[in-house]
Amino acid sequence: MTQEERLIHLTSLVEQRGKVTLNDICEQFDVSRDSARRDLVKLTQRPGIQRIRGGAVKAAVSTRSEPYVGKAISAAKQQLALCAASLVEANDTLLLDTGTTHTLLAGQLSQPSTVVTNSVDILQQLAGNPDMKVHLLGGHFDAFHRAILGAQAEKQLTEYRVNKAFIGVCALSEHGLSTNNEQEASLKKAMMAQAQQVILVCEHHKIGQDNFHHICSLDAVDVLITDQPLTTTDAELFDHHDIQVIVINVTKGQC
Repeated sequence: MTQEERLIHLTSLVEQRGKVTLNDICEQFDVSRDSARRDLVKLTQRPGIQRIRGGAVKAAVSTRSEPYVGKAISAAKQQLALCAASLVEANDTLLLDTGTTHTLLAGQLSQPSTVVTNSVDILQQLAGNPDMKVHLLGGHFDAFHRAILGAQAEKQLTEYRVNKAFIGVCALSEHGLSTNNEQEASLKKAMMAQAQQVILVCEHHKIGQDNFHHICSLDAVDVLITDQPLTTTDAELFDHHDIQVIVINVTKGQC
């Protein structure tokens, strides 16, 4: 196999796993460490790939945020929401984070529950449901995220204790959960602190990504719901942190 052929394969591996190591190259292609180092030099000259000690990773930490209004409603999001809703039992107390998937989740709730949220869209979704008791956090309304954020909302959160918190994911990696908005990071952290069980609802492309503001380590997460099977590396990572992983079947609409 030529170096160019190895580089094509390695680029694909970095996209899938988020990382490739010097040892990975040696073992996978049966080449010397010197050859593997030369491959890494060439690999990290490609856009979106960064050199680290002993390997390469996907592009550097992102600082880009996407407005709530611009987010598409995919079939995967709808199935993620349906799967997440199936974890809710009668008379649960819930924290629902803002986001398009969580708004869909709110629409799928069929068990009588008490919901605390910072999302005006979730409030609207649940307003006509007589089985739901809804508490909307107060404070500053952030139009970009269509969410209540800030110190007042965080202070109000301390008055609640819930069974389950469904938290949206901007980026998830071996370093934990992160986002690009400082106030959003602070509120997510406050939500997680008030829950017995923390459930992340996460599209697969956000795994292996890092954003600027750190929220928590993986040890703070109990359940991850995602829409594609994990790589071996990610499966081992989440298993090491005792995270239950639920992979939906988008085609069949099953968890």
